[in-house]
Amino acid sequence: MAEAQAALSRHPAEELELWSPENAAETHGVQWFCMLQQALRSAAPDREPRLVLDCGGRADLAAEALRLGLRYVALRADPVVTAKVAAIATGCGGHVLATRPTFS
Repeated sequence: MAEAQAALSRHPAEELELWSPENAAETHGVQWFCMLQQALRSAAPDREPRLVLDCGGRADLAAEALRLGLRYVALRADPVVTAKVAAIATGCGGHVLATRPTFS
């Protein structure tokens, strides 16, 4: 959380996109990232950083994250499964991303 708050303060006018580690939905749990999103909103109510939860190939965790209010999930699954999760995302006002950015 401290790193996210530091990023918010270092880049006050920029749109931020914060990615979880790979497969973090499985290793850390979806609820942990929901709590992080809540804390970020409390810390910076005037900003909405894009918090992307990497769900690996776990469509069940991606669907859970979307239903619990996370707006962005990364999913690397079969195209048919990904399409089903994307339909859930659309209904929740969320988005499914397929590729991780490369950071230098």
